[in-house]
Amino acid sequence: MRSIVSRVLAVAGLALAAVAVPVVPAVGPAALVTPAQAAGPRPDFQLPFPCGESWRLATYYGHDDYDIDMTWNGGASSGRPILASASGTVVFSGWGNGGGWYVVIDHGGGWRTSYMHMIETPPVRAGQWVATGQQIGRVGSTGNSTGPHLHYEQLRDGVRSEAWFNGVPSGITSDGSPHTGPLYVSGPVSAPRSVVSNNCGSAARQVWEAASNAGWRALPVSGAAGPVVGSATAAIELNGVKIVYTVQDGRVYEAASNTGWRNLWTGISGVSNSALAAIAVNGVKYVYTVVGGVVHEASSANGWRNLNSGISGVSGSALAAISVSGVKYVYTVVGGVVHEASSANGWRNLNSGISGVSGSALAAINVNGVKHVYTVIGGWVHEAASNTGWRNLNSGISGVSGSALAAINVNGVKHVYTVAGGVVHEAASDNGWRNLNSGVRGSTVSALTLGGVKLLYTA
Repeated sequence: MRSIVSRVLAVAGLALAAVAVPVVPAVGPAALVTPAQAAGPRPDFQLPFPCGESWRLATYYGHDDYDIDMTWNGGASSGRPILASASGTVVFSGWGNGGGWYVVIDHGGGWRTSYMHMIETPPVRAGQWVATGQQIGRVGSTGNSTGPHLHYEQLRDGVRSEAWFNGVPSGITSDGSPHTGPLYVSGPVSAPRSVVSNNCGSAARQVWEAASNAGWRALPVSGAAGPVVGSATAAIELNGVKIVYTVQDGRVYEAASNTGWRNLWTGISGVSNSALAAIAVNGVKYVYTVVGGVVHEASSANGWRNLNSGISGVSGSALAAISVSGVKYVYTVVGGVVHEASSANGWRNLNSGISGVSGSALAAINVNGVKHVYTVIGGWVHEAASNTGWRNLNSGISGVSGSALAAINVNGVKHVYTVAGGVVHEAASDNGWRNLNSGVRGSTVSALTLGGVKLLYTA
């Protein structure tokens, strides 16, 4: 399907000229056009299908370079759920003669994705914010299509680019034809390949607890009312009690070790399924969530009334919070850059200068009054501290997921937890950040320390 992106953007009112991207007509040998350089860091895109599903990615001669047709390896593709590859704002949801029923999502920083040939009217609307992994439609064969499949594109500053999934390039680049555009990638037709989805952020999963004094043996967090499940977790300790917060379908739940892990809905709803942070300050529990790109704060002292902090435009998949001398600090990612806001400055969100980071992984700790922030850049964990002007240093921890990160302070020693190959790893500042396999499986991780014992919560 040639020049479909141009039609997509035109229908959505997003003409390429609006972002000053040169367009080469798709006639005759196409000139090489490179994407503009204004785009921010690439979001941590995931395959647009449920966690663990295997899909075939392919193209064909004359298809347009970088365009991908996706079909399910598990059987018939028709009707299969289509998920958002990354969080963002829907800028178009509707019908186009070429794309049929389709959706375009703006992820910020110049990045967009498009999803075409859906089976029916999409369930999302223009202007709606969606979380990574949120369902935005179902596979169909509407528009210019010869059979059920998802036509998928990633765009950088309005120009197609090679799609990446879970930090890995797809390898689908050339359609082999010099007559397609606006880009032309020299080479034969890219060979098809199969990719397994790691789009696991929004589905509620069993939460597990593992302790350092029990050899990291993972035990299900469960009570009389059933298992504690969630798509995002946050953990705190208060007066010797372990408290775990989870998100299920946009609702925040609280479970505590002193009540047999009875899982209670706080009343907080409508939040991102992929961002959650919690802290305890002077005996009061605070929970931070993202609602439509805006950070909200709720506390046990106000009946969990979820209040808009005014911190806006943030990633819906990354959030961290700490307290220093009673002051609450919240860290977010805005266009690939870490921002800091505090209760002492009216939640004014300030650019820390820490840039180029994943919009789906963020952690922070307080060590003797010094604030430390951890991020992931291209699979490497970086550390920045408030007493060094937020200079972002590579810790040497590599090969990790860009969507899972936790950190704790244990008697002045900094510990960082990451996920590599579906398994949680631990690295500490007193062992040169040597990243050790804990054996605990999971795709998300949160951590706390209680009496010198380190506890992990994974889902």
